[in-house]
Order: sequence, then structure tokens, then C-alpha cells
Amino acid sequence: MENLRFLHLSWDDVQSLAEAVARKIEASGYKPDIVVAVSRGGFNPARILCDQLDIRRLASVQLEAYDGMVKRPEPIVVLPVNAELDGMRVLVVDDVSDSGASLIKAEEHLREKSASEVRIATLHIKPWSRFIPDYYAEKVDAWVVYPWELKECILEVAEKIRTDGYRGRAVSARLIEAGFKRRDVERYLPHEE
Repeated sequence: MENLRFLHLSWDDVQSLAEAVARKIEASGYKPDIVVAVSRGGFNPARILCDQLDIRRLASVQLEAYDGMVKRPEPIVVLPVNAELDGMRVLVVDDVSDSGASLIKAEEHLREKSASEVRIATLHIKPWSRFIPDYYAEKVDAWVVYPWELKECILEVAEKIRTDGYRGRAVSARLIEAGFKRRDVERYLPHEE
């Protein structure tokens, strides 16, 4: 936990990042027929990109790469894509390319569904990712806390802090030191106060 840094994002931050990605997609000349959100982190950025790129078709595929904060050996497809992709140009959207394994798996899955072209967009990419998306807004080496996963992240980080030997108010204090807002910590961990 000592070496773990966090990047806390607001909804405005996410909107700006998605708009930056949309500008890159437009500049490249790519015109997708459909956007496929990687569930769960890709839902919100995918919807914003649909708006920015004037795309009406939005589908999803759900993969799991983590069990809490612990990485699985290989991501698994939990829910296959919920659209026919035969001959379509597809834009796959996720929040972050961490190791890149989920995006590789998603791309393989969508190519198996006969998409004519698959390109990938994320808000963030980690420097160690083995997969470089076609489009992304920023490279970051911190754990990104997106606004749609605040409670989940607080609970997972609190559990990690507990495994480091902290208890009670010390857990809350560590979360606040890590940049989580006191009001959110008190809301999601009231028993720690």
C-alpha cells in the first residue's frame, strides 16, 4: 500500500478525457458502425464517445480481469457481446489499459464475431501495458479511481489497508491520506470512525 498512488477523477475529468479521445478518433478518419463497451469500466466512456461521435449503436461485452484488487492469470469473457457484428467497424471502449490482457481478449472475442475492423479506445493506459490502444487520452502509472467505482474502490483499498495491519480509525485516516474524500470514507466505512 505504501507505494500505491491514486489518481482521483471527477465526472468533469472523465468528460474531458473522453472528448480528447473522440477528437483523436475523428482526426484518424475512423468511422465506427457500433461502439462496444467493455463492462463494467467502459460503459460510461463508451456512452460519452457515442455522444461525441454521433453513434447510435452501443453494445457491451463483459470480461473479468480482477478479483477485487488481485489480477486473474487471464481475463475471462463473462457475458459475450450482445450484438451481431458481422461486417461492422467496431470501436471497443474501456476505461484503462492496465496490463492490456482484457483488451486483447475483447478484441479476439469481437473478431470471432466477424467484425470487419476492430479498434480500441481507452481513457488511460499504464506504462507497463502490453497492449497499446489505437486511441487513448493519457498515460498514468497510478491506480485510477473513476467516479463510477468510488464505493467499490474504497472498500477494496480499505481491505488492503487492513491486511497491512491497520484497524478502526487508522483505516479511514489512511484512505483520506490516499486522497479519498472524508465524506466518502465516512459514507462507505461508517464503522471505521
